[in-house]
Amino acid sequence: MTAILDHLDQVSVFDHSLAAFFVILGLDWAFTGIHIYEEWRGEEAPLWRVFGAVVGVWLPNWLGFLLFTIALTLLQWGAGLAGIGGWLPFVGNISLPLAVGALGFVIGARISDTLVSHWRLYALGYRPNPGLKSTPLYVLESIFISVTFWKGLSLSPYAAGWGFVCGAGFFILVLPMLKVLRLLVPLWRHEPWTRWQPLPAWAGGIHRPVTTP
Repeated sequence: MTAILDHLDQVSVFDHSLAAFFVILGLDWAFTGIHIYEEWRGEEAPLWRVFGAVVGVWLPNWLGFLLFTIALTLLQWGAGLAGIGGWLPFVGNISLPLAVGALGFVIGARISDTLVSHWRLYALGYRPNPGLKSTPLYVLESIFISVTFWKGLSLSPYAAGWGFVCGAGFFILVLPMLKVLRLLVPLWRHEPWTRWQPLPAWAGGIHRPVTTP
């Protein structure tokens, strides 16, 4: 724990405060959990069905839940822990550039997820948009980390920049990757969702429709 608090002092304005570490990390993990829970428990369909409808691909629930709920939660929790604490399970303490890159990743991911995955799609007429309600939490966190961890970000700006690019790019590439999946798996292809129209019936169910359009 001493190394974690030394890292916090090195990269933030919070010195060696154990309370600050647990509060900041706890909020980071809570914001991720709240947001991804909303995406999973969408009013009409989970987020992977909504994204799939945008490009016209039906994603099985087991795969969507694994990628959009489990894997995405673990990835963002890991990035938060690496950036805020400079530490990872099974790895231990990590280098300063890697930790700063993780901070950049968190900021980039929060901003990109908010703008690309939610605000942009909602503005284009793809509604409902699971997770939209909790995006202000992401905006607040990205601002908070940018301000209070500026000391660490400025220590390794190259790593911070690459982390930001990777975090932002991760969410920017989600829809293009689903388009690739649509090309690779003809059985999952459907007519893409028409903007400003209700979510297609084929995207809202739990099981795959017997017939395809």
